[in-house]
Amino acid sequence: MKTPAVQRFLTLFAGGLAIISFIALAVILIQYMLGYVLSPLLLAVGLYGLPLAFILLMVVLALNFRERRRG
Repeated sequence: MKTPAVQRFLTLFAGGLAIISFIALAVILIQYMLGYVLSPLLLAVGLYGLPLAFILLMVVLALNFRERRRG
């Protein structure tokens, strides 16, 4: 059974988004410890990136279950 292109794209996008969000959170912590002014864009990526990646992975999981049920 071959993985559809949409599923593959969503998986890679969600994984990349999760990695970028973790990096953004690490940079936020480092900036905070050094006393720098935090970037609003960096805060937004850190705040919304991980939940969005989690939701996308749940969508991929649901698509995978549906595909397996079909046969």
